Amino acid sequence: MILVIIFFVAVLIYAIFFITQFYNIIFKDYAPTLSTDRITIKKIINELKLKDKTVVYELGCGQAKFLRFIEKNYSPAKLIGVENSLIVYWFNQLKFKLQASKIKLLPKDIFDINLGQADVIYCWLFNSNMIKLGEKIKKECKPGTQIISRSFSIPQFKSIKTLIIENKKVYFYQI
Repeated sequence: MILVIIFFVAVLIYAIFFITQFYNIIFKDYAPTLSTDRITIKKIINELKLKDKTVVYELGCGQAKFLRFIEKNYSPAKLIGVENSLIVYWFNQLKFKLQASKIKLLPKDIFDINLGQADVIYCWLFNSNMIKLGEKIKKECKPGTQIISRSFSIPQFKSIKTLIIENKKVYFYQI
C-alpha cells in the first residue's frame, strides 16, 4: 500500500512539473528545463577567465550542470543559480544540501534579480528573451562581465567569440 501511495505521489509531482513546464513555455515564453551536455560545458569553461573570487550566475539553471561543473573544478568561485520552476528549485535545494554543495539557488524569474555582482553569466534561453536580457545586462553589469549564451545571440552586443560545439552555437560576450 505504501508503494502505491509513493507511486501516485511521484506521478502527481511529474504531472505538475510537466503542466508547469507546458504553461511556462506556451504562455510565459520561458525555455524548457533542458541541460547543457558535459562536453559543451567543459569547452565553454576552458574559454573563460575564472579567478578565485569569480561570481558566476546560471540563468534558468534547471539542474545547474554548468555551476556544478565549476564547483567541482574551480571551488573558490561563488556560484548562483536562478530558476523560476519551484519544483526544479526544491529538488535541487534538496540535492545540493545532501551533496554539501555551496551553490546558492534563487527561486526567481531572471528578470527579477540584480546581476550587478556577476563576473560570469551563463544562459540558455529562448531567442524572445534575449533582447530583454541584453537591456538588463547593459543596465546592471559592470565592465569586464563575461556573458555566455547557448544557441541564441544577444542582439545588443557583438560577440567576441562564437564557438560551434557539436553543431551547437555558443556566443561569448564581454561588457
